[in-house]
Amino acid sequence: MGAGDRLPVLPGSGRTHANAGADGTASLWKALAVLRFVVLAQALAVNLFRWERFDHPLTGWFVLTAISAWTLVVTWAYDAPERRRWPLLSADLAVAVGSILITPYVLSPEMLNRHDFTLPTYWVTAAVLAWAIRYGWVGGVLAALVISPADIATRAHVTSTTFSNLFLLLLAGAMVGYASLLARSAAADRARATELAARTAERERLARAVHDGVLQVLAYVQRRGNELGGEAGDLARAAGEQGELLRALVNGQPMPAGGGRGQYALSGQLSGQGVQDVRAEHSGQAVDETDTGMIDVGGRLTGLGAAGISVATPADPVLLPSEVATELVAAVRAALDNVACHAPGARTFLLLEDDGEAVTVSVRDDGPGIPAGRLDQAEADGRMGVSRSIVGRLTELGGTATLSTTAGGTEWELRVPRSATDVPSGSTGLRWARPGWLAGRRSAKPAAEPAAEPAAEPAAEPAAEPGAERDAKADIG
Repeated sequence: MGAGDRLPVLPGSGRTHANAGADGTASLWKALAVLRFVVLAQALAVNLFRWERFDHPLTGWFVLTAISAWTLVVTWAYDAPERRRWPLLSADLAVAVGSILITPYVLSPEMLNRHDFTLPTYWVTAAVLAWAIRYGWVGGVLAALVISPADIATRAHVTSTTFSNLFLLLLAGAMVGYASLLARSAAADRARATELAARTAERERLARAVHDGVLQVLAYVQRRGNELGGEAGDLARAAGEQGELLRALVNGQPMPAGGGRGQYALSGQLSGQGVQDVRAEHSGQAVDETDTGMIDVGGRLTGLGAAGISVATPADPVLLPSEVATELVAAVRAALDNVACHAPGARTFLLLEDDGEAVTVSVRDDGPGIPAGRLDQAEADGRMGVSRSIVGRLTELGGTATLSTTAGGTEWELRVPRSATDVPSGSTGLRWARPGWLAGRRSAKPAAEPAAEPAAEPAAEPAAEPGAERDAKADIG
């Protein structure tokens, strides 16, 4: 029976008042309010042209005045969901039946023999439709069955026209009632979808935080434990199992059968740069935040500079709202994380640009690149470095994350449009942390901005462990 499987709530049910609130039928109640005044106008017009033939015209106009006043009262009453209960609906139906039953007293015998309109004409349909909207097709049919005997009782003789009109009334009650059930079903589905979307967004946020912190630690413990062997090997296996369980949990997947700000310091330890990167982490935290909640992204990125990492930022501050700046820098950290974990020894270059329409951060390294198809496989395996920590963050900010990879290196372009942040843009002049590293990537530096003094050459990068082979970023995330 489709939506009709959800039976209507009948009078006396304990759920009547609870379900009288916003249930997707608000538009139907508004349409009914308009219909009441339309059929009232029709009833007044019809009786205006025939009142002189009434046996009791004074009574007729009294009844018409009464139903006009009732139209105003009941329209106001139905406007509040908590008042749409069976006492009000019963009163509405009683007024309709009473206005029909008074017809033989008001109309003349000649009018009754001619099968003329009843006194309220089509105005009584509003009460039937009110029951249909409130209690579904069952309520609509029941209300129509109450009206039908009253209408037949006023007729001097019953014709096919009488039954046709009553059949249409039954049909209208059933159809509008069924439509109200569909509206309730759609509203419930929409509420569930909204709740699911909120839960999914929260899961995505937690997944990024977990990836940036716990999963990185577990991956490091697993890698080092396997290298050390012995009891550390048991610890490595346990860390690997827990990492898989945690990935399945944050991805909402069945459990396998058998973001922290400190995560970048851990990545530096993996690449032999722990001391310098921890210092960079703390220097990044020291960047001033304005009293308007804006953060200079350039200052945060400068704090990431270390041996093997060159940073170029505009001379003027690039201000973004605190939440946007934090997420953008976190995505950059995730990209640096992949370089440190999967291409140890590779040089990394950060470039911050503000063209007035968007803020763009480019993260480029000279590692071996990412093999074709590896990212899709990583996401299928539940690894979230790219799909969640980078792409997911930029997507939520309304921006884009573009990846370019070749055998000579990998480049991420993280772009956040200013239309999504409503922040005035800063200068596009560049401050070069290490001159020349962008040669070949940009056509030319802005002529109006002189280059800053070259930064001191970083300390020599630590030599790779004997027998170690450059990882082709095979375990993205």
